[in-house]
Amino acid sequence: MSNEHPIDEDEIDIKELFRTIYRYKVMILFFVLLFGAASAYIAYFKPNVYQASSTVEVGLQKRGYGSNDILSMAMDPGVMTPDTEIEIIKSRFLAKKALEKVDFSHRYFTTRNFREIELYKASPFQVGMLKGFEVPFTLYGVDEKSYRLVVEGAEDEKGREWRYDKVLPYGKEIVTEHFHLNVVRNAPLTDESYHFVVYEENLPVGKVGVTQTSKFSTILKISYEDNVPLRAQEYTNALAEAYIQQSIEKKTKEATRKLDFIDKQLKKITENLKSSAVKIEEFKKGTNTVSLSSKAEIIIRQMSEAEAKLEEISMESELLNSLYKKIKKGKHLESLSVVGIGSGNAALAEQVKALQEAILKKKILREDYTEMYPGVIKLRKQIAYLKKNIIETIDNLRSSMNEKKQLLEKSIAKYQKSLNVLPADERMYGQLQRKFAVNEKIYSYLLEKRSETAIIKASTVSRNRIIDTALLPEKPVKPKRKLIVLVGLILGLVAGIALAFLRNFLDDRIKTEEDIKHLTKAPILGFIPHMKEDNNKLKVLISPKSAVAESFRNLRTNLQFMVRKDRSHVIAVTSTISGEGKTTVCVNLAAIMSIANKKAIVLNLDMRKPTLHEKFGLSNQQGMSTLLSGSTTLGSVIQKTEYENLDVITSGPVPPNPSELIQSELMEKVIEKLREAYDVIILDTPPIGLVTDARTLMHMADTSIYILRTGYSKKGFVQSINELSVLREIHGLGILLNDVKIDKHGYGYGYGYGYGYYEEESK
Repeated sequence: MSNEHPIDEDEIDIKELFRTIYRYKVMILFFVLLFGAASAYIAYFKPNVYQASSTVEVGLQKRGYGSNDILSMAMDPGVMTPDTEIEIIKSRFLAKKALEKVDFSHRYFTTRNFREIELYKASPFQVGMLKGFEVPFTLYGVDEKSYRLVVEGAEDEKGREWRYDKVLPYGKEIVTEHFHLNVVRNAPLTDESYHFVVYEENLPVGKVGVTQTSKFSTILKISYEDNVPLRAQEYTNALAEAYIQQSIEKKTKEATRKLDFIDKQLKKITENLKSSAVKIEEFKKGTNTVSLSSKAEIIIRQMSEAEAKLEEISMESELLNSLYKKIKKGKHLESLSVVGIGSGNAALAEQVKALQEAILKKKILREDYTEMYPGVIKLRKQIAYLKKNIIETIDNLRSSMNEKKQLLEKSIAKYQKSLNVLPADERMYGQLQRKFAVNEKIYSYLLEKRSETAIIKASTVSRNRIIDTALLPEKPVKPKRKLIVLVGLILGLVAGIALAFLRNFLDDRIKTEEDIKHLTKAPILGFIPHMKEDNNKLKVLISPKSAVAESFRNLRTNLQFMVRKDRSHVIAVTSTISGEGKTTVCVNLAAIMSIANKKAIVLNLDMRKPTLHEKFGLSNQQGMSTLLSGSTTLGSVIQKTEYENLDVITSGPVPPNPSELIQSELMEKVIEKLREAYDVIILDTPPIGLVTDARTLMHMADTSIYILRTGYSKKGFVQSINELSVLREIHGLGILLNDVKIDKHGYGYGYGYGYGYYEEESK
């Protein structure tokens, strides 16, 4: 029989895997298409991301530790490494400088081919806003002079929802409770609608990347990703330019101002020095005085030092007074210089620097916004606050300088008294010498500072340079749409196969021959293919060349080996529950026996739910229930069918005690009597899983056929077969697998029986 050939377990597992995939192929295909469609949707609507990149060369220089001269100190840029430069480029400080050239605060969008596209500078209109930041506006073009502005579901600061929908003229400031803006048209509006958002802060929306081109290279690659290719190019170039300028901008500016100041002072001191030298020379010629006494030299030197300090304080005081007047006037403050005031006044220098930055920021904002813009208002308050602080600081510095001047003047007066007691010629010569020494000392000091400043200015020439500027990106780097769709299809395939195996694992219905073999050692007698639902229940007689007829012939052959040739064959057919095809198998098995010239009879012993008479169109007024109860004789209940060699005993009226009737001695006598007249006696028993009648009838049979239906019978039903197989009273127990699906090649799920040669005969 079919279950006697050797089987490779590994091969069965592989086959089962492919059978499971094939069984759920429609579901798997559905998941593949579903995930593919979802991934295609995501890939299509995901915005394009463009990347622009530029390269800069970093002029790295190590610190000259052995040099202490002013040239090396001025030229020394400090310790520079590629990692340091990378962090500088990524810093907020540099981004702030680059953002001065690129606008991220105004975002304009439209929809084309169902996708949202950002327009940037390609927007046909521009928006100036003083109020209403971060509110999404929708704009519809009406005509060349007007537009329709719509706001849906926005919330104010108190969380109250508000709406707006009006037709407005271009170029006119619109002031409402929630926003203050002006829309200027600069090109025809070709799309149906646009929407825009204006942010209060100008912040980049993409990601900046900085990498070394190689491990030991001094060339850095600056890249930036954005949804707008032009903006990506502009911001990348702005970063590179800001990087080149940031290292030299401040030093160059301060050095230039300091040089201007020193040159002015040198011009004055040079004239004073020349005048002092001429007066000393004339005095020497007129008085024949060559040198001073040691006491006079000490007094002169001390007075010279005090007067030099007094002169420095006077110069600083003059600068402070000039700065004070300019702050008070409030004009050209961005060009103020604090050089020459003194190294101890760092706080004032920082305040002036902060004031200048605030003034420059305000100027930049005023190019796009009015004085009502919140950012401008904030800067205006900051400027006023810084002016007040600077004036207070200058007042404090002037008070401190006045105190120093008074102390120095007292010291000079004291030295002057000591000098007055000296002879007149020596005293006069000492005064001239003192003035010359003071002027000479200041002149030397200014020359030294000018040299230092000139060297520092020269050293601010950048060693960095831009190698390649960013080009306009032509193709997006993200998203990888083909990859997204491919991943979606793969995920769909994986999900579909996983769900298929999960369903197969959770599905406890019998589907294949292997399911039975894994659960029981009972032999499999055969397989019955799926029969179409129609009224022709005797398929073997209606279509004798069909796969169904051939499967019953195979079953008939297998049954011949299970009975003695000189004895009638009693076959009990049962199942676990109704609906597994028990009665259909009985009538077709009897029909295939009759074709082989064997006289066959079918007994319908399923008295609780009889259906046998319906298949032959016979009366059910009397039958097994009346026979076993003694109401009728055996001969009167046997009914002839239209088919030769095929008789039937129907169930008869439903009795109140079918179990007692089946278990009576008369049942055995009826079977023995029928053995005398028929070659094959088929008992259509009740389902064994519902009542015990079938087990009684199986004791009387030579062969017992247990029906299991694929896709319907549960694997737990096989437990009943195992229980019956250990009973010695039950003979010839075998399994018949019913309703097997045959694929297009004529095979079932790998059962090894091919019925493809046989075709259904058309009626």
